[in-house]
Amino acid sequence: MIEATEFDAAVEVGIAAFCAGEEPPSDEEVWELLTGAGVEPWLAGRLLVFLPMAYSRRLLPKVSYKDGLVTPGGRVNLSAEPVFVAALGRAQRAGRGEVGRIVLRSSEFNAINKLLRGGSELSDVKLTEVTLTGDLEPVEQGDGGVPSPRTLLEGVLRGHGVALDDETKVDAKLSVQAAPAGVVIAQVDFAVSHPALAKPWLVESFAGHGTTWSDAIGQAVSKFNLGALHPMVDGLLRPGAAPDQVERERYEHPSGPFELVLGAQINMFTDRPVPPAGPLVDQLLQALRAEPLTRKVHWLRLFIAYNDGQLQANEVLFDSEQWPGGEAVVADSQAPVSEERGAVRIFGLLVPDNNDVAFQ
Repeated sequence: MIEATEFDAAVEVGIAAFCAGEEPPSDEEVWELLTGAGVEPWLAGRLLVFLPMAYSRRLLPKVSYKDGLVTPGGRVNLSAEPVFVAALGRAQRAGRGEVGRIVLRSSEFNAINKLLRGGSELSDVKLTEVTLTGDLEPVEQGDGGVPSPRTLLEGVLRGHGVALDDETKVDAKLSVQAAPAGVVIAQVDFAVSHPALAKPWLVESFAGHGTTWSDAIGQAVSKFNLGALHPMVDGLLRPGAAPDQVERERYEHPSGPFELVLGAQINMFTDRPVPPAGPLVDQLLQALRAEPLTRKVHWLRLFIAYNDGQLQANEVLFDSEQWPGGEAVVADSQAPVSEERGAVRIFGLLVPDNNDVAFQ
């Protein structure tokens, strides 16, 4: 049976479609937004029907709701529909504006309002089953056009021999970004938890774009695989498993020696060669000597963008938090990108050389 978590990303895509535009879109417009971006009809139909029902239960939880949905072809059990279960779970953390957009489309919510206006008490409201005029399309094999980033991440890690157990936990969540017509942008937060880490969760975020959600999510996962996967695997999750995909060098720090496990440099927004940013990384490591470090695994991420040699974006994260000292180093350094436009992204781990202590 397909688990509800397989549809977490699909639910985010559905919510974005319902919330698109300044005015609430019609059902037909929501359908076009979904299917036009590659969501298969069987999944689009379930998002269109199930999301308003889930949000009604989120807003008015004391009402007695039925678990069934009546269609011309028979009764559908909502609790057995993973798309509905995923929608119900996501609705519990919905914001006010999101709830207002979606819940008003619910026939159950409108029926409750009518009963309340007639003098009924909320605790006394008991609804009948919702009836659809048409059948839901049969569920097909696959992800319905919206791949689960978490499933993709787990597959990539297992392919590298990483055991996902009580010690190593992973997650990946999609957030939908505003985009021009005909384009979708997927921002995916990839998260790993391991007892060796200096903080409970290591989080790296990548964006992808395309005409379909499959393309956009796939691009975000590909960027993660290129820029962050191998340092995580080789330096933390399965040490030594990807030696040809990372650079390793010793790093002396007042808190004790570390080994820098550095991933590939990702160059963006230009087709021309970009010089290695190694000298800038060395400057950051020099500045990091002024910061106290625990004997755990730390991580460093650099993202810089230039236009005509001028710094446009300066983001240096250490242990997933902004590092002002690192950003000051970047601001005072020479641009490694001399083209009209370009950007560089680098990610690496600092692993204590006494791994037996760090991994206890």
